[in-house]
This record gives sequence, structure tokens and C-alpha cells, in this order.
Amino acid sequence: MRKRFALVWTMVVLGIALMLPASTAAATYGSIDFQSGYCSGNNTVNATFKLVKYSGFYANKLTMTAKGQGYYNGSWHNEYNIGTWTKNINTSGKASMQRYFWYNPGHSGKHRIKVIGRIWDGGYLIASGNDVSGWCN
Repeated sequence: MRKRFALVWTMVVLGIALMLPASTAAATYGSIDFQSGYCSGNNTVNATFKLVKYSGFYANKLTMTAKGQGYYNGSWHNEYNIGTWTKNINTSGKASMQRYFWYNPGHSGKHRIKVIGRIWDGGYLIASGNDVSGWCN
């Protein structure tokens, strides 16, 4: 009876493992983090972000896309495309990219910076993530 129970239990665990999406078992490729920031002048947001690619897989490029956002009607909205920056890395080791951004919306209200970090292998996107700065008013 114990052998049958062990066999059934093994089949159940294996079946559940096979039903999980592949991303559940996938390793983390990197991180994007808000490092520091402050408010200055007339509602200007200043922020530094860092994108890190972990070692163990090949990539040749890191990109950061920054957007100035405003808060109205109960949620955050993109107001301005600050730009996209690229760093060529060509490595299977660890790599990183750090960048300072500023956003002056020219009008009152709550504002922040959102940065989307991407890790590339040629034209193929390997990983993407985003983070936001603190907001200024």
C-alpha cells in the first residue's frame, strides 16, 4: 500500500510541475532599481536608476527608456518621453548601466519618472522591467 501511495504521490507532484508555466521555473535575468532622487526648483524631479544584468547568460545590449509622468484622475499617466539610452555590453558575465534623469513638467501637480530597463540579445528582448522614482509636488 505504501509503495502505491508513493507512486501516486510522485505522479501528482510531477503532473503539477508540468502544468506550471515555464516562467515560474525561469531564473531572474536582472533588475532595474531607483537608486536616489530629489525634488528641485519648480516641481522638477531628479532621479538616478540602475539596470543590472546578472551573469550566466549572453546579452549584447542594455537599454533604459525614461518617461515623465503626472498624477491626475486617480492614476499615473505618461506626459513626456524623456528618451532612450543604450549601453553595448557583449558578455555572459554581469553588466550594469546607471543613469541620471530629470523631468520638469512646467505645470503644477504630482510628477515622477518611470524607467523601463531592457536586456537584449541582438534583436531579441530577453528581459524587461520597470521602476519609478519618488514623486514631487
